[in-house]
Amino acid sequence: MKTKFDSLDIKILNVLKDDATLGYTEVSRKVKSPPTTVFQRVKRLKERQIIKKIVPIIDHELLDYSLTAFIKLSITDIKEMDRIAKELSKLDEVLDIHHVTGDNEIMLKIKTRDNTELKDFEIEKIGSIKGIKSLETMISIGTYKEDPNIKLKL
Repeated sequence: MKTKFDSLDIKILNVLKDDATLGYTEVSRKVKSPPTTVFQRVKRLKERQIIKKIVPIIDHELLDYSLTAFIKLSITDIKEMDRIAKELSKLDEVLDIHHVTGDNEIMLKIKTRDNTELKDFEIEKIGSIKGIKSLETMISIGTYKEDPNIKLKL
């Protein structure tokens, strides 16, 4: 069942999407609603798991994690998809895991410091997971946009 939202919920989420460090008073000014109302709305959005958590967006490049790679995995048995995805989700380098169309495919987005770490990740970490038939790696040579959230509309 789809959750119902009103325009205030959407305004609050869009403000927090751009800067989740803002206090309720600042958010209330931006959305033109009292701080107590904003507080209650944010509390409800958290309770309903619409706001799952508030985390910093880290500039990985500045910390020498300059290699972004997309890895397509083919698995041997579709029934193993959930188990394999759970194992992959435990790996520190993995940012995203998607079940995509194709022949039992999983798509990963990962970050490493360099090609050596990428090779070690593929061989030691992915290679140790049972049920993976093959992998294909694409290395990003430039990023034009990277954003974990979209601008919401009502």
